[in-house]
Amino acid sequence: MTRWLSAALAFVVVGAFGACGASPDEEVFFDAETSNEVSAFAGDPYANAALQDGLLGVNNPQNAVGAPNGTVATFLGLLGASLTLDMGVGEEGTGPLRIYYQGLNVAVVAQVEFLRADRSIISTGQAQLLDLGLGSHSTIVAFSNATPYRYVRLRAGVLVLLQIDAVEATSMVGTAVCGDGMVGTGEGCDDGNRMAGDGCSAQCAVEPGYTCQGQPSVCQDVNECTNGTAQCSPNAYCTNTPGSYTCTCKPGYMGDGWTCTDIDECANGTAHCPPGETCVNTPGSYTCQPATCAPPRVQCGSQCVDTSSDEHNCGGCGNVCAAGKTCTAGVCTGGGGGIALQVTATWGRDGDADLVVRTPTGKIIYYDNSGPGPSTDGGELEQDVTNRRGPENVVWNPGYTPPNGTYDICLKAAGFSPTASSENPVPYSVTVKRAGQADQVFTGAVTTPDVGAACYPCHPSYIGSITYPTGLSSGGGTNCPL
Repeated sequence: MTRWLSAALAFVVVGAFGACGASPDEEVFFDAETSNEVSAFAGDPYANAALQDGLLGVNNPQNAVGAPNGTVATFLGLLGASLTLDMGVGEEGTGPLRIYYQGLNVAVVAQVEFLRADRSIISTGQAQLLDLGLGSHSTIVAFSNATPYRYVRLRAGVLVLLQIDAVEATSMVGTAVCGDGMVGTGEGCDDGNRMAGDGCSAQCAVEPGYTCQGQPSVCQDVNECTNGTAQCSPNAYCTNTPGSYTCTCKPGYMGDGWTCTDIDECANGTAHCPPGETCVNTPGSYTCQPATCAPPRVQCGSQCVDTSSDEHNCGGCGNVCAAGKTCTAGVCTGGGGGIALQVTATWGRDGDADLVVRTPTGKIIYYDNSGPGPSTDGGELEQDVTNRRGPENVVWNPGYTPPNGTYDICLKAAGFSPTASSENPVPYSVTVKRAGQADQVFTGAVTTPDVGAACYPCHPSYIGSITYPTGLSSGGGTNCPL
């Protein structure tokens, strides 16, 4: 070992000082571009000049200048020996440094100093010289400071002979190297790799559907579905995907997602309506409507229902029986309580008909005195229908007791087009429900327009009379003078 060290020291000292004639404390440039003029090799990422400093010299330092070619500058990592390389004016490095070296006898971690033009230190790094044996090798030394470096200085703190072929700035001032993690001139991003599909392309351009920020660039997908930039049809679902989005037509529509048209299920035969009902196409769907809704069934919205048994329209549209109750004869029963008396009217064409009930005490229940209260003997007109076919209900709800006696019932054709007449009658069905008794149904047609509260036998709007709590009912027109 002593013999090898002596030979190495003699090789380095003689090569550096004997050949070049410099004293140990002087700095000597080789192939130096020492002026502040821009190098003739502008755009070259390799060192343009070398200088030696320290107590021990560097043998053939000019071999570390330029691109790697298999010739090396040699120096002994001992007693402060170092190799300083000038990257050149206008070629200052901005990214990691790549060091090309010949194989070693032992793995070494060398120190690299990144220097400004005045050779003050910007930052330091470590070069992992780990490849042993013959041949050329390279390693990367990280650099992420915003200040460009003009010089790099290599040192080794152990007794080892270093053989440096070249150094390379992976990015320089005014240039960009895609994949080095530094966003240079002409680059939209640089995420430290050259793979496409992650937001930053292989050419360091921001890929559609992404935004990229920082160094190295961090790219995030743009959600076009939530930021309002997606071009899907209003009748489509938007699904965000990495860098893009997809559009899929909603059920009931067909198309490519950008254009979606309604499917007419009624026309193409895919609708399923019960026999006797009519298919009506709607946007994205369809409905099945009965061809007719004749009394005693009632049109409630799009449904034709029997209000005598429908728990959601018991006795009238929208009258929902409470939990535990059932609809029997148009009255919600079971679970406690019940309706003592109810009069329900429907009519055969759209328009405004008014149900009027006169109580045994002469109180009139109608749209202008709907109750419940003393003025109606506890009865209540639940709704005043003005533009459909009913129903209108006069009812004595639980907690109210109808007075005993005779009740007169009238139905006034207040507003129809065409006006009620013999040529254009308004057919009707009036159902009377009394607790514990069979329903009484009056049917006929109104042929005279009328409004107001008047209701008595032989009145043009008179339907009939019933008695409460029991008793026979009579229809209108009986024993009326001509």
